Amino acid sequence: MMLSTFLALAVAVQPAVGSPAPKSSPRGRAILASLALPGTGQMMLGSAKRGEALLWLDGTLWALWSGFSWYGSARERDARLFAGREAGADLTVRKLSYYRALERYDNADEYNEEVRSDARDIFPDDPERQHAYYLNEGYFGSEAWNWSSDSARVRYWGTRRAGRDAALNAQFAVGALVLNRLVSFIDCAFFAGREGTAGRVEFRPGDAEPGIKVCYRF
Repeated sequence: MMLSTFLALAVAVQPAVGSPAPKSSPRGRAILASLALPGTGQMMLGSAKRGEALLWLDGTLWALWSGFSWYGSARERDARLFAGREAGADLTVRKLSYYRALERYDNADEYNEEVRSDARDIFPDDPERQHAYYLNEGYFGSEAWNWSSDSARVRYWGTRRAGRDAALNAQFAVGALVLNRLVSFIDCAFFAGREGTAGRVEFRPGDAEPGIKVCYRF
């Protein structure tokens, strides 16, 4: 009984053969387009100026992301090459903690002494585990380093810091790209292409910092 009822309902909701499929609304397509590329949805709905502004902003943000990402990677690469030349660092090491240690310690012996001290604090009554920790966390042999001078180590730190700052700016650019899509989505969903509202929604340059702000006039 239940099976026959289900089949009857399934047949009832099926569209008739040859009937046209329902078309998606222009605004729905514009909203999807705005999520993929901000500004295109506004252009589809007739708000060309706002669409151009969002497109230019998105292109600028992509350029900033690319530039900061490239610069951050380049500075990290330069820092490692410098460490290999001035400290004898092993550039085949993949652990980021190794390159952080190069910033703080003049040589591997200085770093390893701190590891030994940490091992005593972590395993105060177990010499075997202390030794195992020391061997696991320390750097020996080809991984050891010895900076040629303090100024060389400081220069290495400064180069890596510049790379980290650039990588952080690249993350901010990604956040701005997401925000730009959110603004474009909201504008397409509620404002773009609607008579009587185009004059109330404005995009203006930011007052204090570079960027764009959305103004709504009542």
